[in-house]
Amino acid sequence: MDYLETPCHIIDLDKIKNNISILSLLKKKTNIKILFALKGFSNDKIVPMFIDFFDGVSASSLWEAQLAHDLLKKPVHTYSPAYKRNDINQIIDYSDYLIFNSLNQFSLFSQDCILGHVKQGIRINPEYSEVEKYAINPCHPFSRFGIKADDLNDSILKKISGIHFHTMCEQFSDTLRRTIDVIDSNFNQYLHKIDWINLGGGQLFTDSSYSLDEAVNCINSLHKKYEFDIFVEPCETVVLNTGYFVASVIDIIHNGIDIAILDASAICHLPDIIHSPYRCNIVNAYLPNEKNFTYRLAGSTCYAGDIFGDYSFNQPLDIGSKIIFMDTAPYTMVKSNQFNGIKLPSYAIYEKDMPIKVIKQYNYDTFLSML
Repeated sequence: MDYLETPCHIIDLDKIKNNISILSLLKKKTNIKILFALKGFSNDKIVPMFIDFFDGVSASSLWEAQLAHDLLKKPVHTYSPAYKRNDINQIIDYSDYLIFNSLNQFSLFSQDCILGHVKQGIRINPEYSEVEKYAINPCHPFSRFGIKADDLNDSILKKISGIHFHTMCEQFSDTLRRTIDVIDSNFNQYLHKIDWINLGGGQLFTDSSYSLDEAVNCINSLHKKYEFDIFVEPCETVVLNTGYFVASVIDIIHNGIDIAILDASAICHLPDIIHSPYRCNIVNAYLPNEKNFTYRLAGSTCYAGDIFGDYSFNQPLDIGSKIIFMDTAPYTMVKSNQFNGIKLPSYAIYEKDMPIKVIKQYNYDTFLSML
């Protein structure tokens, strides 16, 4: 690890394969079709290494749809809160399924989909979600996502082939069960009239605490009742606990607390630490003052809040010490930015008995291309 140039993301391919083996059990015990959601992890060098397992790809924009179509060669299911007239024909060219967020968008572009031979769907708002944080709850009051049951009618259902919803985030089978119960109750009159339903993402299928058996029962019961195709579109659970972000200490200062400045940035490289917020686990690090040496880990931008958090260690840090953040694969690369001209991290892969291999790097031209 000492030889690795930082900052760098490392993806453990063996752990991804292990997560996929768990998802394969879900497929074997149900008729479910699993899509990979590019919105959470879209590295064009790494995704092709495991995409063959999936039944398709979930895209959220024109460029994600293009990436899926050009690189991954899988059926593309595209959803966006709104499509632009200038983009719609390209999006249709890249997509096999197109999901509309509103009746207005559906009326604007439905005929384009018919001409492009794309299966059409709508996103519903079940008005039910167990996500507690307002900012990531898709069904919070005044949400812009989806169509409520009261706004649907049979004439709309005759023109689409399926419905989509997304209400979960890092949740478990009990939430899936309760959510399906709500959908079944509030949208029952429409469910017999569609060919497919997309349950969205947010299920931690590969977490050790997840009850796969309960999920199997939920999915099989839903399929038995309505006999439609059932899709899910996970991302985080695919790359859960597979990623490491490595940074180096480049200075240590003291201002009431020891502060270790890294050659990385929370706001640039792990922005959810700032925005969600959450505390990232670090290899061989503990809560503040739990061990003998406590440091505030800070980024190297001019933003005063560029702070990873306070951690304690058994041994003192030195300039050059490596800091290894854990479970950083989902929603990191896709949210990275170059504020202050900070270099984007390189990407490397790891497989058992193989050396770490850097497969993607960024340079000054990358910085210029984004200005």
